[in-house]
Amino acid sequence: MVNGILSILTGIIVLFPFLITIVFLVVMRRMGKAPAAVIGKAADFTTPFLFLSVYITSMNIFGKGTGFYITSIAILFAIILAVIERVKEKEFQIGRVLQKTWRMYFLMLSFVYVVLLLLGVGFKISEYVK
Repeated sequence: MVNGILSILTGIIVLFPFLITIVFLVVMRRMGKAPAAVIGKAADFTTPFLFLSVYITSMNIFGKGTGFYITSIAILFAIILAVIERVKEKEFQIGRVLQKTWRMYFLMLSFVYVVLLLLGVGFKISEYVK
């Protein structure tokens, strides 16, 4: 019984990671904080779930081996942002770079997640039509 409920909750979180963002914003709103003030924290909180969702969705669409590409792209992107920040700013602050990187991951993964969902639906429709 408990395993079934946990499985369903995990499936919902993987399929709809933005529910976490919405729930986080609703909870913060009930605590008296304005949504505009906590939107960055909501994005930070949702990013790990987006990594998981993108990995599982891409694995279902393309097969095994996608985790390596996702991890490699994330590391390369972090290195590129760190180099840009180092060249651009006089004083390099690692906390600031990590926060920018994490927020950019949220934006990129959100876009990739939507594209993967559309691709997956398209592939399933074409598979059904055949």
